[in-house]
Amino acid sequence: MDFSTVERALVSLSRRHPPLSPEVLDLSRRLLDLLQSSLSSSATTATSTTSTTTSDVEHSSSIAESNEYATGILTLISVGESTASPQDQQRWEPLAVGLRLVVDYLEQRTKELPRPLLPNKHGSDNGEEEDDDDDEEEDEGTGLGTGGGGVYAEGPRIPKIAPPSSPTGVEGTTTIPSPAVVVSQPTEQRTQPPRAESPVFELMKSLPEIVDRNVEHPEPRVRSLVAQVVGAYALYATSLLNWMSSHGLPSHSRSQSEESQTNETQQLPHELKTSIIHSQKGRRQIHRVILASLRSHLAMKEPSRENNPSAASDGALDDTTGWRALETNLHALASYIDGCVGNGFVGENDEEKREDGAISSGSYLLEEAHLFESRDGDGDGEWFLSGLQHCSVVHVNRHVRAASAAVLGVLIKSCMRSRRHSSRETRDYLEDLLVESDSLFRRVLKESLKGTLADNWSQVRMAGSVLCRRYVGALMRIYRGRKKAAMRDGEKVDEEEEEEEEDVTVFESAAGDLVPMLLPRMCLNRFYIAQGVKLYSQDTWKTVFEQQKQSREGEEDTTATAVGGGGMGAVARNAAPLCRYYAKMCDADNHAVREAACQGVAELAQKLGKHSLYAEFLAPHVTILLQALLMCFHDESWPVRDEACLACGTFCLAYAEECLPELPTLFERWTEQMTDQIWSVREDAAVALGDAIAAYGPDMLEKVMKVLKQSLPAAKDQPAMSREEYKKLQNDMQAHTGNQLYSCGSLAPKLRKGGAGRIGCGNCAIDRPKAPWEATDGCIYLMRELCVRFANRDHSEREDVVLDDNTLLPLMTELADSCRLSHYPQSDDLRTTLWRQLPPIAGALGKRRFKSLYLDLFIELLAKNLDDRYGTGASQLSIHAAGQCAEELANLIGVGIFRGRLEAVGREDAFDRVMEERRREQMMAKAAGTGKFLGAKNFSPFGPPIAG
Repeated sequence: MDFSTVERALVSLSRRHPPLSPEVLDLSRRLLDLLQSSLSSSATTATSTTSTTTSDVEHSSSIAESNEYATGILTLISVGESTASPQDQQRWEPLAVGLRLVVDYLEQRTKELPRPLLPNKHGSDNGEEEDDDDDEEEDEGTGLGTGGGGVYAEGPRIPKIAPPSSPTGVEGTTTIPSPAVVVSQPTEQRTQPPRAESPVFELMKSLPEIVDRNVEHPEPRVRSLVAQVVGAYALYATSLLNWMSSHGLPSHSRSQSEESQTNETQQLPHELKTSIIHSQKGRRQIHRVILASLRSHLAMKEPSRENNPSAASDGALDDTTGWRALETNLHALASYIDGCVGNGFVGENDEEKREDGAISSGSYLLEEAHLFESRDGDGDGEWFLSGLQHCSVVHVNRHVRAASAAVLGVLIKSCMRSRRHSSRETRDYLEDLLVESDSLFRRVLKESLKGTLADNWSQVRMAGSVLCRRYVGALMRIYRGRKKAAMRDGEKVDEEEEEEEEDVTVFESAAGDLVPMLLPRMCLNRFYIAQGVKLYSQDTWKTVFEQQKQSREGEEDTTATAVGGGGMGAVARNAAPLCRYYAKMCDADNHAVREAACQGVAELAQKLGKHSLYAEFLAPHVTILLQALLMCFHDESWPVRDEACLACGTFCLAYAEECLPELPTLFERWTEQMTDQIWSVREDAAVALGDAIAAYGPDMLEKVMKVLKQSLPAAKDQPAMSREEYKKLQNDMQAHTGNQLYSCGSLAPKLRKGGAGRIGCGNCAIDRPKAPWEATDGCIYLMRELCVRFANRDHSEREDVVLDDNTLLPLMTELADSCRLSHYPQSDDLRTTLWRQLPPIAGALGKRRFKSLYLDLFIELLAKNLDDRYGTGASQLSIHAAGQCAEELANLIGVGIFRGRLEAVGREDAFDRVMEERRREQMMAKAAGTGKFLGAKNFSPFGPPIAG
């Protein structure tokens, strides 16, 4: 089934196998004919204009007044629900298409509504000025894409990117218009007020019963469409309420133009008003149905996340598939809340008063205030909010946890939306729900964020990241708004309190006691392996810690600095909880979390450790962080070992004295990593050893040189093996039988942690033995680090550590001899590493020094590896690396000189071919940049845009 458009949905019915009943097919054809005829008539009307919006509106207007179309939708739904025919008893397709038509129909009716007339933007009912921040309501686009518009079941598609500046003047923040905004704020062109006899009201009368019958439908696609219908119904009903209530505003609250527009329609027809009031009753009935279904599901016995005996339960209760109708109930509730866009109360004497005396306002939090109140454990808020907390933190199913986080997010959005045009008392009540520590809603948000931001599933962690941004943004807007209100009221602010506020970020002031819980999780998720979570969290960091510039007296740096030091200052002031969380995550069960934690620890050492103001904040926690990193050295996941290796080197540079007690252990781990089976681990171990030399000087250099001289010729001990034998070993079925299996859903439970008392890579039966040539390969990276960082007296990182030619020349000679060996198939990989690292080595040594002493050591081997015309068996990787190396060396010492050296060994023709290929590649790259060949601009739909 294709539900992308209503036309395709109707056509899909005729393509189903086995075929649907003739009644369904005939009905779908009639509905499709109505749609196509309305499109053709609107196209004829729009021939004199180029506006596609006008055509769309006229198309929707022609359908809006068609009783046949509305009746056909209800008939299609009725036929889909019918089980009279045994053949069609299990056919859900007609019902699903009918629900899809309802969603589209209500969306079009919402777009046709005139814009409601609201009080003046800069004035509220109590005469106070509104906050400017409220005008920039943030919409993450996290909805189902229809109806309520703001809640995607799978999370936001594309993270918002913070530009350098925004229209509000605050850097790092922006608001991208979403479909929900367009629906809730339609254009004023081609709009028309609803009529009492419009078929939309007859359709809306039937929808509450339809939702009631199908909210727990066995087909999940039907339940998802029911959720969309709920959102579309709530949005249209509350939009009608806004439009109706705007006609009851006092004339002094509207401008003259608005007054003139409403003189003729000030008095609504009684029949229309009655229909609108009835739609509110239907909306509330739908909400009661959703809550009843949600409560019944929450009361079901379910397995916990720790003990999940799915086989002992009825139905699918695992952590992968849907969990009955609970997930779709949460989606329906989120769509309903997001669709309630009411802006204010209707008069007290109106007929739409609820049975319990409350008045319909179209605002969820104002209409359902009883759900957020705790009455000594007996209030509705106990089951509602505690149920959402249970679903987001404890529930076994990841889809349910993500859906519950989405509900909490739209509740925050509804709270911030409702406070815009509310009285001061109502505004304070709504803000206190989010701000006050004794608020049940705030406690639920805290626990839900604590769980979802650290969830093992990326889907849930993404939903938690969206919830975090929305909640933190709301707290910061409330904090700024209250501060502005205090200034307007002329309240005196204590000078000491004002200075303290300047020393912290707005995030810390607004979040208060939530900072020790939120900040560590926000930091770690910026390094999480899932790309969506990582990019979204990084952008959230920019948005929260926007660079609000101010000049401070007495600073050496004359440039403006961020208030409270920005994100770095917040991290420094909260170093204790952050370091404890990082250390705990280094021991997490999920290998992706352990990798992210190691990257976070490295960032602390890199940024805080080298900062003149904040280094002392991290110093007391260096020991605990080092212990966590040492544990990760034995991890079975090589990216974790890789990141731990780099982080330890960075810590030695920043905190040499604090790391000195652990230096013997660190040196042992680094030298072990130099011979690891993964090349990037070997490279980063060499980088860490270079950091250690820069931190501890000649004593560490002496130890490193000893290891280098011992391991550099290790390739000579590599057992001989032909390339045919190597391929046969790789394809040996017996050698690959009985090894570890990996889940397609997550590698987290499969990669085990290392450390004392646990199984790790040191005693794992899965890893292959280390090969001698890998030690030589690691030494090549170490040679690069020594040459780049310590071989030039003018640019050495330490004045007391300078490598002269008497030290380097024997090592380079030994390296060249080891790379000439070809009695094992991996020798080609070793030479590939050499050709990739030789250009930076040559650049560090300098043109004159390298040309006179070191070039002749490698020129013959390089010339031989430039092509495979003589049957050397070189791989394409090594040939390409050799060609790249030859080009870079030629550019360094001169193309003519380099070609002359090759003439001495008779390989100048290979060099000429390489240089010609490089010129051709450069021309193609230039053409791609300017778009001179077909498809250059769109070479890959997933890559970054090419600057042209």
